[in-house]
Amino acid sequence: MLRQLWRLSRTFEVDGVRMSAPAIYAEKHGAGWRAERARETGYEGVACVDDAARLAVVLLRAYEEHGLRWALDWAELNLEFVLYLQQADGNFANFILDWRGVPNLDGPTSRPGKTPWLSRALWALATAYRVTGNPRYYDRYHSALKLVPEGVDHADILAVILLSALQMHAAGSEPAMLDLVVDVCGRILAYERDGVLLNYPTETTPHLWGFLQPAALCLAARALDRPDWVEPARVTARRCLEPVVRDRFRGPRTLPFEVSCTVSNLDALHVVTGDPVCAKLAAQARLWFYGRNPAEQPVYDQERGMVFDGIDGEVINQNSGAESNIEGALALFEELPWREYRLTS
Repeated sequence: MLRQLWRLSRTFEVDGVRMSAPAIYAEKHGAGWRAERARETGYEGVACVDDAARLAVVLLRAYEEHGLRWALDWAELNLEFVLYLQQADGNFANFILDWRGVPNLDGPTSRPGKTPWLSRALWALATAYRVTGNPRYYDRYHSALKLVPEGVDHADILAVILLSALQMHAAGSEPAMLDLVVDVCGRILAYERDGVLLNYPTETTPHLWGFLQPAALCLAARALDRPDWVEPARVTARRCLEPVVRDRFRGPRTLPFEVSCTVSNLDALHVVTGDPVCAKLAAQARLWFYGRNPAEQPVYDQERGMVFDGIDGEVINQNSGAESNIEGALALFEELPWREYRLTS
């Protein structure tokens, strides 16, 4: 999957600044794959902050845990892309329209001020500041943080904002981060119904793509010694995640993003509670990538180094875009041969 992300990535310059981002889609054409432009809501662009920010988080972790300088260099190129799309007021556009770097400032999935890409940019910048100590990331983080609206109405977005605040807290940042953590945890818990964490009030069960509230609450509980925040995560895992994992993520369509979030939630619960059932379920969820799924085929092609775009019913979607490979890397991080990578093709 790192090899596919390398193949998808483009490095380019804007006003003398080098930056990089992965192309959003790679569609199957005959025996190969071709990078395609995003067009879900009309023409969107060729690359986006959503993907570049998450890729930077993966690479920063690889640098921190394995000391890989190439991972830091690649992460910093993606961070330059994220910073390039930050506007003068601190908000972020999401897409570039072409590889010259022209921002998409008007599209509904790109317009500055929307919180999904703002939250992921915050996560990447906070992680970068904690890992590198570069004050530039600190300053840009805070110029964006002040723009997070109090009325964010999706708890999955709040979870990513919480992950960013925990990174800044771990960096030894100002005490105000503790207040932010407490505030965001309270807002996430406000979406609890009958013990289950939801993404928004009209849900009956949470959609799993982007669903990181259990993990974020567990990490916050460990950082602030608040065991009361763990119980809703535990109940949610038992009622909503465990049945899905045991049924091999069976459904009309399953994305690597959904599986990755499930793995993150179960891993965090295991770290905080020591519950071996969570560890076992996380391991079973990872096996989805290797064939424990309704298609009974690997979604992760280890020979080519790529993750496919999911399963439609019982059929593998043969496309292989940026998000699928990033989320695959997050889910399988500990299993990847980081020191063996030679990212040249």
